[in-house]
Amino acid sequence: MGKTLFSPPLLLATCYLLPTTNLWQNTNAKVYLALIYSTLAEGFIFVRLQLVLRLILAFLFATAAAIFSQLIPPFLGEASFMIRVLLTLASGGIGFLLFPQVARSVRVITLTTFNFVVHRVSSEVSSQISRFPRFNPPFSGALPQVGSLALTRPLILDTSAIIDGRILDIAKTGFISGLALLPNFVLTELQQVADSVDSLKRARGRRGFEIVEELKKVKQVKMEVWDKEQNGKLVDEKLINLAKSLHGRIVTTDYNLNRLASVSNISVLNVNDLANAVKTMSLPGESLEIKIVHLGKDSSQGVGYLPDGTMVVVSEAADKIGQTFEVEVTKNIQTPAGRMVFAKELD
Repeated sequence: MGKTLFSPPLLLATCYLLPTTNLWQNTNAKVYLALIYSTLAEGFIFVRLQLVLRLILAFLFATAAAIFSQLIPPFLGEASFMIRVLLTLASGGIGFLLFPQVARSVRVITLTTFNFVVHRVSSEVSSQISRFPRFNPPFSGALPQVGSLALTRPLILDTSAIIDGRILDIAKTGFISGLALLPNFVLTELQQVADSVDSLKRARGRRGFEIVEELKKVKQVKMEVWDKEQNGKLVDEKLINLAKSLHGRIVTTDYNLNRLASVSNISVLNVNDLANAVKTMSLPGESLEIKIVHLGKDSSQGVGYLPDGTMVVVSEAADKIGQTFEVEVTKNIQTPAGRMVFAKELD
């Protein structure tokens, strides 16, 4: 814009004539003149910088020529010296004249090198990032849904966990939350238990339905019935296949289902494992008050139970069935069925 509107002759003429005219009183004219002076200053600085760079390039060319001219043999006498001087001056002049071409070449080389370095660095960074482990969501496509709820690792309830009933207390305490699925084949099995001719089984089955109704009232748990058909003949097999397809977690108290799910790399929430984990640990040397209720495996042992259901085996207590007394803990043993405490009678 400055080269088009403010050519050097026009700028000089304006700077000479404008202060002598009435336009000088106009504020716009003052601004215009300030712009002219600024443009002239920028132009002079650019010309001076270009001249300095030309002189530097000429000096470099002349220095290089002076160094290489030393290779000229001295047998020509004074002519050799003149040749060296002429070569030096000629090289300096060439450097002075070639400045625009050299500047363009330097700019092209600099931009090319910069682009190459940026490309290599970005490629290396991308390569390093691609090597980091990535989290893969359990579903590659759209998440399955129950109604308007997307399924993300839901809890899948087993018949044994429902009949057991402790899952309701666990849910009320907030230890579990989220979506809980009740498969239709589990409901069918629960109905068969409730219709059993055995009065005890029938009562447990009906209690299972009451547990389901109570679970629906727990705020942090969203109970939904899974009514889609599932491959498999047995209920356990169907539960395994459903958990695999939904990447769900099976809630159970069944030891065999727990083992089968573990072998199939399926997450299991075993209510018995949780109950054992939260039981109070009785350390060796502690004293407990225990009531002997029956004989142990050894004819000399008596067996009692703590309030949380932990079995306590007391040595030399076979003759004390029905009695309550203090014992001293000797050791603890963790078994698949739970924790066992061994003790002896206090003296």
